[in-house]
Amino acid sequence: MAVFSKVTQETLQNLLSNFNIGELLYFEGIQAGIENTNYFIYTSENNYVLTIFEKLTIDQAPFYLSLMRHLAKRRTPCPLPILNKKKELLQFCNGKPATIVSRLNGRVVENPNTHHCYEIGKALAVSHQDASDFPEVQNNTRSLPWWKQTTPEILKFLPHHKQNTLIDELKDQESFFNSSNYKALPKAVIHADLFRDNALFLQNTQIEKKTGILQEKLGGIIDFYFAGFDTLIFDLAVVANDWAIFHDKDKIGTFKKNELDSLLLGYQSIRKLTSQETEAWPMTLRSAAFRFWISRLYDWYVPREATLLTPKDPTQFERILLKRKSEMKEKPC
Repeated sequence: MAVFSKVTQETLQNLLSNFNIGELLYFEGIQAGIENTNYFIYTSENNYVLTIFEKLTIDQAPFYLSLMRHLAKRRTPCPLPILNKKKELLQFCNGKPATIVSRLNGRVVENPNTHHCYEIGKALAVSHQDASDFPEVQNNTRSLPWWKQTTPEILKFLPHHKQNTLIDELKDQESFFNSSNYKALPKAVIHADLFRDNALFLQNTQIEKKTGILQEKLGGIIDFYFAGFDTLIFDLAVVANDWAIFHDKDKIGTFKKNELDSLLLGYQSIRKLTSQETEAWPMTLRSAAFRFWISRLYDWYVPREATLLTPKDPTQFERILLKRKSEMKEKPC
């Protein structure tokens, strides 16, 4: 969602002429994220988000947009891609594929409480059920094959001890992916990137009397552009490694027990985990940490130009991975 591609008011006005969503009032770039260019656009009818795909091609993008329409028309709270006057999901903006989606209300919660974790776990399980009959299949593009491809590209930037950590974990993950337990895990098209900044909560001041915890309704889940066919438990592990941990420098990666329990309870209030998923939980938590350590190393050492791009420090997920390796007894209840 960094701004790689600049657009003018004239460009947007021409683009909006292909839609039935009103006249352009104003627009602004969205700084968060590192994959696509995103703008908030405000029209005489409503508010929307324009996404210009910087990596995805005209052949790749429809998968993600079709998934979002599939989920949005069921129970999953997510943006709805808007069809243009020709009933098309994609158009070109500055020579790149682009789409316009509905803008969800809400704010990002930096420090989720147990209620937030329960709600996001519940919504994740709903999305998994809704995706179970999605007819298109595309594997998670940031899974094991990508890890194997990318690791040699970043090793040269790392000190020897980190090279060894990376190589050893890659070997462990390959063994895990080849195990009978892994092959028995339930799969569907998953979000695969549901961090705190990819969910919006409707702000209010309602406090639950018994617990004193702020109760906020989930406004929706955004940014499905890393979605792919993968294990459902991997999606849950990605969420756990961001939503249910301490982010303080001295405690980073350590689970907050109440938040983790709430996340798992929320998920299992909709969909119960299988025995194979419970068994795979510790290793899948490592998989989720490893995936983002590699991608952040790559973005850090092999950056792209962007007007508002801010690569994220890869050290965080290195520490989370090491923490998960020391917690191999952790399993969901």
